[in-house]
Amino acid sequence: MTPGSAGPSTPDAVALNTAAGLLRMLLERNGTWVLCKVFAAFALFLLLHMVRIPLILLVRVLAGVIGELDGYTTRQITTPPRGPINHYYDPATTTAAGSWERTRVRT
Repeated sequence: MTPGSAGPSTPDAVALNTAAGLLRMLLERNGTWVLCKVFAAFALFLLLHMVRIPLILLVRVLAGVIGELDGYTTRQITTPPRGPINHYYDPATTTAAGSWERTRVRT
């Protein structure tokens, strides 16, 4: 501050209360090109976040589908069979292990 004035002597000492004041000071100090680069960086930041949102939703949907498939597969593997495993031969007539081999092979 200068001895005879009540205000600051340089614009740097001015308290910037708003973003508009900060951008005005940036424009005055560095020029239009730097201000354009700041706005371009901000626009790129917003664009990347707008692209990220659908990708996150897609990942969450895929995670849900994979979880459902995992549960279905686990249930199918751990559930005991409801009927005979060999659908081609009657379990009442094939009692011994390998009996189908004895009926098909001639000795």
